[in-house]
Amino acid sequence: MKRNISVPILTFIFIASCQLSYQPQSVQYADYRIKNPGETDTGIAAFLKPYSDSVHKSMHTVIAMAETALQKKQPEGTLGNFLADALFEMAAEKFNVHIDAAFLNPGGIRMAYIAKGPVSVGNIYEVMPFDNLVALQQLKGNVLQEFLDLTAAKGGWPVAGLTMKINNNKATDIVIGGRPLNANAYYNIVNSDYIVNGGDNCDMLKAIPATITGYLVRDAFIDYFSNWNKQKKKITAKIESRVSYAQ
Repeated sequence: MKRNISVPILTFIFIASCQLSYQPQSVQYADYRIKNPGETDTGIAAFLKPYSDSVHKSMHTVIAMAETALQKKQPEGTLGNFLADALFEMAAEKFNVHIDAAFLNPGGIRMAYIAKGPVSVGNIYEVMPFDNLVALQQLKGNVLQEFLDLTAAKGGWPVAGLTMKINNNKATDIVIGGRPLNANAYYNIVNSDYIVNGGDNCDMLKAIPATITGYLVRDAFIDYFSNWNKQKKKITAKIESRVSYAQ
């Protein structure tokens, strides 16, 4: 049996911040024909087996227990809340600074839920299969407002450290650090490098310097889940009206 498949060819441009990073700016597709596979090379299979066994064992390592299922929803869901908390807390630890708010774009969360029960490393890879990096920016309040308006127009993003309402696709009633958003104040905001480099139409963030240390968003999740397990606590989250629609 022969198949034609489309393989994405990514064109990258150079992006400069506090650390060099690259982001796909366009996607093109080319067709390649895959023929029926031949016989398995037993020598190569034997050579790779120790590595495949190691990966298999690592992916099945349980790092936490979920007390209830965590679900991905907009404008707010328990899975998004817990993951945003993970990014918020682990970024504060890794950057050793006060963090005002942390965000995740819903499209980057690739599973609709984490089931009740054991949570493995493999589950976290399913939730976040991308090698996105944790990125810290200092945003002026008026720029943060523009960013929040974008998230509102997209139905609301997972967030920690901030509450807001969505009214006519705009962010309103924004409270950060217990106070209303100040257009002239500066805030330490955490996103992924994909977002700070303009991904998901976040062009307002591209020109603002970012601190990126090489710490993966996925690793932040794994570390946070593991910390709960070390404290002998089960994973749980609830809806807290972090993002809601105006009545």
